[in-house]
Amino acid sequence: MTHTKHLFSMALAAAVILSFAGFQTADAQEEYKPKAMVKTLHQAPLAGMEGKEMIVKHLALPANFVGGRHYHPGPVFVYVLEGELTVVLDGETKTFGAGELYAEGIDDVMVGKNLSGTDDLEILVFQVGDIGKPMMIKAE
Repeated sequence: MTHTKHLFSMALAAAVILSFAGFQTADAQEEYKPKAMVKTLHQAPLAGMEGKEMIVKHLALPANFVGGRHYHPGPVFVYVLEGELTVVLDGETKTFGAGELYAEGIDDVMVGKNLSGTDDLEILVFQVGDIGKPMMIKAE
């Protein structure tokens, strides 16, 4: 199994395991929609987990991209395909490069950035959440 396939398998397994821990629903909160190119690669209910689904998205974030403050009410794993993802979380800044996996904490308010002035950032996002509920919520 290649390194990338191994990471994807680990991320998927971790998402399913973490979803058993339970998480808050996002009732009456505004969904956050990033201003980036987003393509949903997979969206389906999780077998054996009533009311839960897995979504996998590919995002292309342009140079100098700064996302809005948001959080996720369920487990999220971000795999960096190309470029560098900078995450600002509670005043702390972390950077993840191509081939690295970032596991976001449930309900952690964060901002994602592409600090490159010339190159796009490409990421795969694996999310677990309640069917029909927003997976990304705007934060105040």
